[in-house]
Order: sequence, then C-alpha cells, then structure tokens
Amino acid sequence: MRILMVQTFFYYRGGDSTYMLNLSRLLEEKGHEVIHFAMRHPQNLPSPYEKYFASEIDFPALLGERSPRAALKVLTRSIYSGEARRKIGILIADTKPDIAHFHNVHGHLTTSIMQPLCRRGVPIVWTLHDYRQICPNTSFLNGREICEKCIPNRFYQAVLNRCKKGNLAASVVAMLSMYYERLSRVPQRVKHFITPSRFLRDKLVEAGFDAGKITSIPNFVDLDAYRSGDEKGYFLYFGRLSFEKGVDTLIRAVPEIGGGELWIVGDGPEREELESLAAGPCAGRIRFTGYKTGDELKRILAGSQFVVLPSRCYENLPFSVMEAFASGKPVVATYIGGIPEMVDDGENGYLFPLGDVHALADRLERLLGDPGRRSEFGRRGREKAERLYNRDGHYERIMEVYGRALSS
Repeated sequence: MRILMVQTFFYYRGGDSTYMLNLSRLLEEKGHEVIHFAMRHPQNLPSPYEKYFASEIDFPALLGERSPRAALKVLTRSIYSGEARRKIGILIADTKPDIAHFHNVHGHLTTSIMQPLCRRGVPIVWTLHDYRQICPNTSFLNGREICEKCIPNRFYQAVLNRCKKGNLAASVVAMLSMYYERLSRVPQRVKHFITPSRFLRDKLVEAGFDAGKITSIPNFVDLDAYRSGDEKGYFLYFGRLSFEKGVDTLIRAVPEIGGGELWIVGDGPEREELESLAAGPCAGRIRFTGYKTGDELKRILAGSQFVVLPSRCYENLPFSVMEAFASGKPVVATYIGGIPEMVDDGENGYLFPLGDVHALADRLERLLGDPGRRSEFGRRGREKAERLYNRDGHYERIMEVYGRALSS
C-alpha cells in the first residue's frame, strides 16, 4: 500500500511527530511505501519528498513584528494555505497514494490540503494527538483552569475568555479557524478518526462527532528498546516544564516525604520558576538535568525507582507512561484525562486527585518505602505495555482502520 503521511514537522518534536515517524518506520518494515508531506524546517530529517514540502512560517516571529501585514499573514496562513494545497496536489499527482494519514496539520499546513485529496478520491484517516477538533486552545485549558465551554461548537467562548495564550488576537484566529473547519465540513470529509485514548474519543462524541467514525487505538513503543535497570535511589519526572504539566505540585510534595531524591528531566518556559521553588525547603533533594533524549534518557529511566506525571491538563495517552511501563517502572499520576486508562491504581502505580499535594506525597511515600511493591507494580506495568502498546498489535489495528476507510 502507498500511504501519504501528513504532519507539520518532519523531525522528532513532541509526541505527535515521534509517533508519526515511528509509525512510518513500522509501515515500511511491513512492506508499505510511505510518502511524506510536511513543512520545511532546518531540523527536518532528510526526505526524498522535501521538494514538495510547504515553506516554513514562523508565527512567533511574525507576531513579534506587531504590524498589520504580519497580523494578516498570521490570520490567513493559520486558516488556509494556498501554497500547501497546491504542493500536496502536485505530490498526489506524482505519487498516487492509496490513502492519506493526517497527524498535526493545523496552523501551518491547514485543512486546505484536504481539497486535492478529496477531489482525487484519496481517503483520509486522521490520528488526533490533542483536542484541537473541539477546543480552539487544543488542551481544554482556559488560562490556569480546565474549561469545556466550547463544547459543542461554541468556539466564540475562546475569544470571550482569551484562551489562546491569554491574547485576544490569537484567540480570534483560533476561533475563526474552528468555524472555518465546521463550515468547510472537515469532520465529514475525514473517513475515519483515530484517538490514542478512549477519553478523547468520548469527548469527540460528546461534541457531536459520529461515534461510528472514531476508533481508539493506543500509541505504541519499541518494547525491545527499553529495559529495567538497578535502582539508583531517585524517582523521576521527564517531560516539558510548563504549567499544564503540574511539576510545581510535585516539587511542593517533596518536603512532605521522609526521603528520596527527585530528578526532573526536561526543559520549558517554567524552568527558572520551578528551580526557584525547588530551592526552598527541599533544597538538595531535587535535581534538574535539563533536556535529555535517546539512549541517555532511557538510561536515566532504567535507573529510576518510579515515574511521576503530575499533570493538571487532560492528558491524552502520554508517551512518558508508556515508556515507564516499557522500562518496568511504576507510575504515580494525576487522575485526569486518559491517564486512568493507563495507570491502574494499586496495580501498576497510583493515581491522585488533581493538584492535591498531600495525596501525591502519600503515594510517593508508599512507593519509596516498599521496594517489593515497586518491583511488582513495575512488572505489571511491563505486562500491560506488552499487551497494549506493542508494535505488531498496533500495526494490525491501523491496517483495520485503513481497510475500513478504503472500503467506505
């Protein structure tokens, strides 16, 4: 089968790009031809299809110009890209794909690229990595609070509440983009949606999407690449250091536990603020390592006692939990979004209520004080990863969706 894989960024940049590249490799290993369409970017991986890619647009730089011309370009390119539409049309004509698989296309490529595909009869399958189809801010966060006011189709709420970056102009663009997609019948033009979590599927159905066109398929990890190692005496958070990840809640829990060292692996806009917070009562017990990836991150994960994910947003199906389980490590995480589908409380980890520092400290104490429980929870986590997050099972389910899209 010839599969057109569509994703804005063609390099390892966040969970959506990581999944797209891993899926592409899996499909190629199974004998399929994968054709890529993306945006040009200095960090892109080499691709024989690069000449077809849409030109890069740097939205933060344009917004920084504070000029009418820049604002108009941001507005128009965020909603509709004539260039991306034209270039994917040429790519389709030259390569004749059997099916198109979308990932994150909003903002840069835009849903304008659907028109050449529909005109040529190429069915579209779309894996949703966030809540963008039903939330203009993609995360169901309104500033610092969870908000579902836009369900169903009340996207003007994003402007009333300035949801996008706390900025009126950005919120207007996000709202207009959503209404454009509804007017151009984007949900109806997609043959099938894939959601990594059942939670996201349920939210789509609540917002009016056709339940018969949505299949929940968990993401996958290369289980052979992860191994549990000897514990080195620290527990671990790894990921982006931003408000929605709730790392401040974790730091505030550390003074309430009797011992243990917390390693924080990652970077982001809140790093300085979090480092200042960590310099308080728990100074010396929290280590910031900076951003790590690849084998180095796997080694740190293998040496940890367990992993903590203190999110305050609706996580979909976080890679950090899959990677922890693949490494045989228990997970302590917030009871929110798709996380309870992964972490079985008291079986392979613990769940705690959103923002509850005392409850989090209690769960940390339970694991820190019981090596046998850590070992048993980690074993069960690995078993769950082998059962649900393996490559071959994922491939089979993806092919089932492709077959459904091609025959409908």
